Order: sequence, then structure tokens, then C-alpha cells
Amino acid sequence: MRNKFVFVVLAVMLCLVAGAVSAQDPVTVTWWTEDYVDMEQLNALLVEPFNAAHPDIRLEVIPQSGLDDAMRTAFTAGSAPDILQTPGASFIGEYVNAGLIYPLTQAAADMGWQEKLLPWAYESGLLSGELYSIPLTFESMILMYNKTLFEEMGWTAPTTFAELQAIAEAAQAAGINPFGYGNAGFQPSNEHVVGVYLNNYAGADNVYAALTGEKAWTDPEFVAAIELLRSHMADDNWFNDSLETWFAYGWNEQFTALSTRESAMMIIGTWGFRGADEFFAETTDDWDWAPIPPLSDMAGEYNYMLATGSTLSVNGQSAHPEAAVAVLDFLMSDPARMLQIAAGYNYGEFVVPLRYTAEDFPEGTDERITRFYADFGAVTGEGRVGYTTWTFWPADADVQLWQEIENVWYGELTVEDYLANQQALWDEARAAGSVPPLPAR
Repeated sequence: MRNKFVFVVLAVMLCLVAGAVSAQDPVTVTWWTEDYVDMEQLNALLVEPFNAAHPDIRLEVIPQSGLDDAMRTAFTAGSAPDILQTPGASFIGEYVNAGLIYPLTQAAADMGWQEKLLPWAYESGLLSGELYSIPLTFESMILMYNKTLFEEMGWTAPTTFAELQAIAEAAQAAGINPFGYGNAGFQPSNEHVVGVYLNNYAGADNVYAALTGEKAWTDPEFVAAIELLRSHMADDNWFNDSLETWFAYGWNEQFTALSTRESAMMIIGTWGFRGADEFFAETTDDWDWAPIPPLSDMAGEYNYMLATGSTLSVNGQSAHPEAAVAVLDFLMSDPARMLQIAAGYNYGEFVVPLRYTAEDFPEGTDERITRFYADFGAVTGEGRVGYTTWTFWPADADVQLWQEIENVWYGELTVEDYLANQQALWDEARAAGSVPPLPAR
């Protein structure tokens, strides 16, 4: 009898010890991110505070070179991270169709994500009515320019196409490239300018109609928009000093050209704030930005193109999806903390589209930055929004858009055939039900 009692006591003690060990052994959640991320800052401002607030979860953020390719390879091998970072909501469509993405709709309802995110940002993560992603950052396209050069030349930031054209022609006459930009190292940079010309020449209303299927991409206004881009790129050399230079300019080259006045302007996304902070470090007052002006009368007033620069989803094969969801909720729980992280990239990265107020920004934030967010909020609040290709295009149509435009520039493909190919891919996507969600206009 005594031996039986001892056995029971020992069994109870072992269970208690096992429970204690289990309680001290948190589950690990992995998140792969881009390899340019400042991990010291991210660990201090996000990872460590999260782990301290969630002793049962251990978050590990791991930089990856060639993130998208690495993730595709990992999915094939069954070793993808718990949290998936992709270039935009449209990029996860193929994963969703394969059943590889954990649905977030219920978690969003339970944790009030719709009240935390900007409405258009929440809607951008919906596919077939189910939430599969949240934006890690949001962005728009802007006109960045060398402020000191503009002052010396007597130029002011253009508000019309006529003013933009006058500056471009004056710059060329002075031996200065109107725009410095290129796609070296990142061919999808092509879509930045394609999207700008579609939205700012054909007009966001017409783009919206094409996105909803009410118009065709082969309609005359889109033909004219792409023809104008082709002319500026291949004939007029508005972008660098030749078409070939477009393929030689990458991040370093384009910002060096702007900071040294080799170029006067740059059409770039708000991720360019990060580049301005880096390349104008010793001449901080030499740069400024302005909204991209309308390129035709049909475009109306200027708008801001909506974009989720990168998105986060939960791996449907994760062993701990609820723990991964807790990480996403933590990102949205403190706007001031996220802006503190974003400040490390001059607000060019990690800007989760939350309902920020002026008080959320760190003290001493650059006036140029707060001016953008104030104007973005006011203008988009009026419904003056455009649509970026990497957020609102189906994946195949998006790839065709930035790949085949090079054939247009080289004269190997007509504008009409280019847009006909685009329309065909949209027709296929619509038939397959893989068109990304579109916020109400």
C-alpha cells in the first residue's frame, strides 16, 4: 500500500514538473522579412516588447535575401515561416487558392482590426469575402525633387502637366535629366511609372472602371496614357539620358543622381523617404516632394494612389496559427510604437495603415513627412484616390504589365497589343475569381 502511495505521489510530482517545464517553454513563431531591415531596432522596438508581453510565445524575425523566392522554395519544402511577408495582397492569391493561407476574418472580428486599420487597407486583404492579409506598410507615389536646384532655377513644384513639361524641357536644356529612376536590380520598378501614367493621364475614375470590368484596358484613354509614357521614355528621354540608362539605374544610382543634381526630379513611392534620408544626410534641406500632377484634363485633380507595400499573412501550415495572429494584433495595438519603428526608415517602411493622429508621431518628426500624411489623409478622405498595380491587379496581369512594357519601349510590341494582352489576363482572372478586392469609390 505504501509503495502504491509513493508511486501516486511521484506521478503527481512528475506531472507538476512537466507542467512547469511546459509553461516555461514558449512556442516559437517565425517571421521572415527583407534583408535590409535594421534588426537591432526591430528587436528593441517590436520583438522584445512582444515577447515580454507574451511569455508563452517567442517571436523570431529573420531577414532573408530574395524573400519572395526564399518563401516559395520553403513552401515547396514544407518549411515556410509562420508569418508570411509578401510584396502585396495580390501576391498571396496563388497561396490562398492552394489552401496555404490561414483565414483571419474571425480573428479580425474578435480583436477589432477593422476599427484599427484604415477602411481601404482592411478591404485590400479580402479575397472572396475572407481576410487573408494585413498591410505591413502602406505607400503612395509622389514627385520627389531637388529643392535647392529648383530654387536656383526659379522653378516651383508643378501642379499641371504644362508646368511639368516646362520644367522637363528647361532641365534638358541645362544638361539635367528631368527624372532619375530605373529598374536595375528590380524589374517591377517598371510598373511604378506605368501605374502613374494610367492613373494620372487616363484618370483614376477610368482606371476604377477598368478594374471593375466596366471599361476595357484597350479603350482609347489607356492607349493614349501608355503612348505618352512610351514617348517620354523612348523618344524624349525624360527618364535619365537614354532608355538604356533606365536599365542601369538602381536605388543608389537614382538617389545619387537626384542629390548631385544630375537629375531634377524622381517619380517614386513614399519608400523614397528612406532614400532621401540616406542620400541627403549631409544636405538635408536639398530635397522635397509634391503630389504628382495630373497629366491630362481628364485626370481631374491630383490624387494619391493607394498601395499596400508589403503584407503579412499567417501560414496555413503553421503549427501555431493563433500565436502568429497574436503577433499581427500586436502590430496594430499601439500606433505610436509602429511610427517609432517607421521613423527608423524615414517613414518609408513599416507604416502599418492605422488611424494615426498627429500626436502619434515622434516629437521632432520631419515636417515633410507629417505634411505628406496630413495631405494623404485629407485627399483620400475626399475620395481622390488612384490604384497601384501591385495592390489591385491580379498577379499574372501585374507581371505582364511590368515585363512587356519594355517591349513597348523598344518598339517590339505595339501599345494596342500590349493592352490587349493585359485585357486577356484580366478576363482570365475575372473568370477564375482571382481579381483582388477593390475598396468602394
